[in-house]
Amino acid sequence: MIINIHGFGGEGNNSKYRWLCENFPRHAIYSPTFHYGTEEPGGILEHLKNKAEACRRENPGSETSVYVVGNSLGGFFAWLLNQAYPRVPAILINPSLVPFLNLWDRIPERLCRMYLKLTASRVCEEGGGDRLHVIVGDADEHIDHERMTRPMLPTHFKNLHVIKGGTHQLEMTPETETVFRTVIQAPEGPTEGNGDSKYLHYHGERKLP
Repeated sequence: MIINIHGFGGEGNNSKYRWLCENFPRHAIYSPTFHYGTEEPGGILEHLKNKAEACRRENPGSETSVYVVGNSLGGFFAWLLNQAYPRVPAILINPSLVPFLNLWDRIPERLCRMYLKLTASRVCEEGGGDRLHVIVGDADEHIDHERMTRPMLPTHFKNLHVIKGGTHQLEMTPETETVFRTVIQAPEGPTEGNGDSKYLHYHGERKLP
């Protein structure tokens, strides 16, 4: 399963979800819609962890049963999932790894404090390794990745891909596509779910595992 996490103000049916459906049709894809301006980040993270855990239980012994893709604020949650499950491959696209700074004037103060607490609890962890990939545009107009992204990544991090001229709404390019195709492997055996409706590509309001 590929879990796709949209950014602030976005929705599950985003361009990355549509690209994933077209290019990885054999994978189950779950792309929920979150309301970041009102939902508590701890609840969002718990939902995503429950979804990942349910998929891992259905595929015991498989290290590639779950992949995570996150864009902007969704990249923050993908980062947290990768730290919780270091063996889960994750691709972060223009991630907002310090959302309490990026969104302080766009979300209620109480939520901003929750993001600060959640970030502080993870900042010293060194999760990910070779299974964490970060793609950033050097022309991102919303996030200064030199100041807000690089310092949050593990020491000697190797999988940082800088896209020349890439803006915050980073489109798929040959370089970004190469990262996706390198990280996401074809599922073992037949198409995931083998036609079972619970494995259909899904976008929209969150679903229970």
